[in-house]
Amino acid sequence: MSDRCQAGYDQLARHYQWIEKLRFGNTLQNARVSLLAELVDAKSNPRVLVLGDGDGRLLEAFLTFCPDGQVTSVDVSPEMLRLQRERIAGLSKNVLANRPLDDAVKWIATPIESFDFPSSTFDIVITAFFLDCFDERQLNQLLPQITNALTPRANWYVVDFCQPERGLWRWWAKFWLAIMHTFFRWQTGLKSRRIVDPRPTLRSLGFELQLEKTFHFEMVFAAIYQRRESKHRQN
Repeated sequence: MSDRCQAGYDQLARHYQWIEKLRFGNTLQNARVSLLAELVDAKSNPRVLVLGDGDGRLLEAFLTFCPDGQVTSVDVSPEMLRLQRERIAGLSKNVLANRPLDDAVKWIATPIESFDFPSSTFDIVITAFFLDCFDERQLNQLLPQITNALTPRANWYVVDFCQPERGLWRWWAKFWLAIMHTFFRWQTGLKSRRIVDPRPTLRSLGFELQLEKTFHFEMVFAAIYQRRESKHRQN
């Protein structure tokens, strides 16, 4: 992502929530948090990678469910990360039990292309309204990098836009998704021009669907995937 992309998201940071609510009400936030309880169930002190959470509403909700999580939050926009830090600071006394912010979350401002993914490190990765920012070529490079950063049996929490399979809602979704992509290309210079469904690639990379919900006439989905252990690990 370019400097234009960073500058665009910096400018959008303070306005992102009301722009989202103007078009979708609370639907996108409801989707973000819809499966958090199931995501963190039976995981103690998980190491968590959060990519492109923007202003931090999902990160705030996640730490409320999982206050012992060790989070690395990566975003291209320093301004978005500043808003995240403000939100999490409000949790430190009650939810985080006075745990130091820098112990709970490590914030990294960088384009995802420049992030040095550690190998076999994270138990959970969260990508909410993030993967739709990339075209097919970019996703084919990025998704295996994320996979390599995960431990065996890690969970991948995906929340994103999608196109319904058939019917009038497919055309309605296609229309609105085209408008949104045009807006973000104008504001941030993103290359993506259409939604690329990441779910087939996740399956090919060895992830099994555990749970999925759809929202807004099947235009939005939230899903938990779990990485299958390779055969040589099982033997």
